[in-house]
Amino acid sequence: MKRLTGLFVMTCLLVTLSGTAFAWSDRSEGRPAQSLGQLMNIPSISIWHDRKDEFHIKSANLRNQHVFTGVIQTDGRFYNINQKELENGDFVKVDRDHNTIRFRFTGRGIDEINFNVKGGDTVKLDLYKDGHEMPSKDIFIGKKGWHPKDNKFNLK
Repeated sequence: MKRLTGLFVMTCLLVTLSGTAFAWSDRSEGRPAQSLGQLMNIPSISIWHDRKDEFHIKSANLRNQHVFTGVIQTDGRFYNINQKELENGDFVKVDRDHNTIRFRFTGRGIDEINFNVKGGDTVKLDLYKDGHEMPSKDIFIGKKGWHPKDNKFNLK
């Protein structure tokens, strides 16, 4: 009986720990704290995850004309996909399987995609500015605004 109880306790512990392994990284939590000067002078993309389990991809381009493009993929499915402030020439396209989003943001201003992920634990991003790999210094992730190694990166 002691072995059975010990096995039950160990199983419960492992199930609990494995459930937390699929939570999104704290590094992506919270909107990046960019100054007005940064927003005015750096054409950038901000990425964050919030308490509602929603991801946000937001471009800020307040000075010159730029084109931001990218592909977002997951090993699960995207749902509750919302677009904000898109203008002429901008688009957000979701594939039939709901595991890939392609986007294009043009001109000046702010554009945004918001979405949730179901049944997956990875979001892959591949970002470009003006047809070239987006400089990682112009990508701000999570509350601390960390920069990925390059324009292709994963969030887990």
